[in-house]
Amino acid sequence: MTRGKGAKIGDTNIAANGYHYTRTESGWRLTHHLVAEKKYDRFVDPAKEMVVFLDKDRTNFSPSNIEIRQKNVGTNEKRIARIKAHIEELQAELEELESGIRN
Repeated sequence: MTRGKGAKIGDTNIAANGYHYTRTESGWRLTHHLVAEKKYDRFVDPAKEMVVFLDKDRTNFSPSNIEIRQKNVGTNEKRIARIKAHIEELQAELEELESGIRN
């Protein structure tokens, strides 16, 4: 495994987070993305899609273990709404507690 200017096409590297990268003509790419692209005979669109390991093992690059899935649209909006609702609940609880202290 070689990283940097001395790396040749096809060389691999394992990042600290456990993901494997492969050197391609266009630069370093996630190895599981390359496997998925070969399996499905198309490019992965990282803005709209994610590539997952079905068995959660980041070292199992068997095409049967790799799948392209659509990213959830609106996930951030839903999370923001949940956080705001939680803040409102906590604010109401805080006001209730503070009114009990004043009385």
